Amino acid sequence: MPIEIHSLARQKLILWLSILLIAAVSALSFYSSNRLIALSERAERTQAILGELNRFMSDLQGIETGARGYVITGDPNFLAPQKTGAVETDRTLRRLRALANGDRPLRRKLDRMEALSRQRIVLAEALIARRARGLQAPALIPALEEGKAGMDQIRREVGSTFAAEAAGQRQHELDIERQVLLTNGLMVAGVVASLGLILWLFAIRGREIGRRRRAEDELKALNAELEDRVEARTAEVERSHELLDAVIENMPATVALKDITDNGRYVLFNRAGERLLGMDRADVIGRVDCDFMPHDQAERLQEEDLEVVASGETRFFAERVVATTSGDRIVESHKIPISGTNGGHRYVLVIGRDLTEQRATESQLRQIQRMDAVGRLTGGIAHDFNNILAIILGNIDLLREQQIDGTEGAEMADEALAAATHGAELVRRLLAFARMQHLEPTALDLNRRLPAITALLKRTLGERVTVRVNPVEGLWPALVDPTQVDDALVNLAINARDAMPDGGALTIETGNETLDEDYAVHHVEVTPGDYVMLAVSDTGTGMEPAVIARAFEPFFTTKDEGQGTGLGLSQVYGWVKQSGGHIKIYSELGHGTTIKLYLPRADAPRDEAANAPEAIEAALAGNETVLVVEDNPKVRSTVLRQLRDLGYSTLEAGGGEAALDLVRSPLAFDLLLTDVVMPGGMTGYELARQARALRPELRVLFTSGYTELAAASGQPAATGPLLSKPYRKADLARALRAVLDEA
Repeated sequence: MPIEIHSLARQKLILWLSILLIAAVSALSFYSSNRLIALSERAERTQAILGELNRFMSDLQGIETGARGYVITGDPNFLAPQKTGAVETDRTLRRLRALANGDRPLRRKLDRMEALSRQRIVLAEALIARRARGLQAPALIPALEEGKAGMDQIRREVGSTFAAEAAGQRQHELDIERQVLLTNGLMVAGVVASLGLILWLFAIRGREIGRRRRAEDELKALNAELEDRVEARTAEVERSHELLDAVIENMPATVALKDITDNGRYVLFNRAGERLLGMDRADVIGRVDCDFMPHDQAERLQEEDLEVVASGETRFFAERVVATTSGDRIVESHKIPISGTNGGHRYVLVIGRDLTEQRATESQLRQIQRMDAVGRLTGGIAHDFNNILAIILGNIDLLREQQIDGTEGAEMADEALAAATHGAELVRRLLAFARMQHLEPTALDLNRRLPAITALLKRTLGERVTVRVNPVEGLWPALVDPTQVDDALVNLAINARDAMPDGGALTIETGNETLDEDYAVHHVEVTPGDYVMLAVSDTGTGMEPAVIARAFEPFFTTKDEGQGTGLGLSQVYGWVKQSGGHIKIYSELGHGTTIKLYLPRADAPRDEAANAPEAIEAALAGNETVLVVEDNPKVRSTVLRQLRDLGYSTLEAGGGEAALDLVRSPLAFDLLLTDVVMPGGMTGYELARQARALRPELRVLFTSGYTELAAASGQPAATGPLLSKPYRKADLARALRAVLDEA
């Protein structure tokens, strides 16, 4: 170690000495270069002075020659050199004075030369003037001799000045030669010293690099094992992190993490949370509850978070109603305090479960169980009552045979028979509701059966009700009892007539429908498969949700007392269920009602296209933007999810006015998907009309729980295609592409 320190000190000393030597040589070279430049400038000035002196003498010689020639010959052509020489002499003197700036001896000589040249010019001009007045040359010879003497004196003065400047020029040239040698020597010395220093530094650097390489090799050898261990550990941590992210992202429960120290801002939000709130996580992370929830609800959640952090214990919150962009949701949640890196509880982990669909399914199950219980009770009573009616009817028949027509006893027997027959009809309807009637199902073409029953309905319903029929082409055969179809249509038509006291339109439609797994999830009594749809729609007063919930119950009616038994819809309900079908009511107050019967298809096997909805959807997917207008939050949420799964971007509105605000905004979208009947007084047709007034190129697809003709009843023609609810995702995809790809 001491040897290395001594060697390092010596290297530093040599380095500093070399630097000082190079600096000294550089300074001397700089000084020598400047002096060489100064000498060169002096030599150039002296050379210029010598040239000007020659021109000065040449100009004076022109004056002398011109004046003498004119005096001797009288030829005016000799005057031109004289005049030019006079002008140029003055210019030459000015240039000489500029070159002699700072050289006093030369300036004194120039003063004498200027005085002599002025005298000679004046004398020449006098001779010329006298000759011009007529004097002859012999008379002017003395003046010419005087001029010659003046020129000789000027030549002597210029000659001495020229000789002095020429001697100085030679001295300058010698000085320049010596200075060039000195400058070159200094530069060579500086270059040699610099090269020596550079070579020495390279040698030192080479030895240092060798030592560093050996040290690096040793360090690499020492770190190799550590790097392998770190890499293995890092890979393990990354795998664990990826697995944790995958678990959180794919959990069916909502997982969210809030930073309590930052006003409860979200720092983590998984996919289930997006489905719950109906929002992208990008719109949630970094924000607080009050940014997208009602104020009172956000305050309650923040208070709960603070209480959990303060207690340091996990708390469970039972079923709570949470307002989201997709409607009210029923949620239960666990809130867990999480410690920060510096200790103390900083975060709240929220694990929530959306119970909305579960509670809706449970409600459906309870309704089905209640209807089944009523059905079993009704069936049991009807069965016993049929036995009683058989005895009554049999005995009354016997008694009636014993009575004479026209007597009071005969009238009493006839009234009893009529009442018993009516009771038997009621029992038959009760058995239909209880799904205990005798059925003879067969493969039936509804389109072929409708004309006969339609003629009966027109006579029954009266002139104030217009009957329309819209049979679909290529209708599948239905596996049903034909007589029950007739009874069902009559019951539904009579109910529709009673709902239209001022008259209206009754629409009967048929169609091929496939109820898939998605639909069956929300309707637990439905078996996925192919169905033949028979729909009856009216333009009447409509039904409230509470009335729809009880519409199929036996003896439930909204008619005045004595105007109905309350068994019409319950009989249709029982027949459809006993036949293995499904019945659905769509109704809006003030707009009318549509009742759809989904009857089982006669040929059970489904075609290959129906078995592969994903392939259909994939082929019909798109990337356009769709504005969805639907007042039912649950239906709107389902449609938005279907559209996103198909690749579309979405905008949403809960009604006509909100949709028009989006139409007026700069937001771009390609298609308007709107429900026909919405609260607030604006229908989907009116919304489409106003939207097209603002965006003429806008494409529109209507949707409704009513059938197509009923939904369009009383509306302007050719407003756009209509997709009837319920529909599969593949049906939605086909309808969208048909509208978007239309030329």
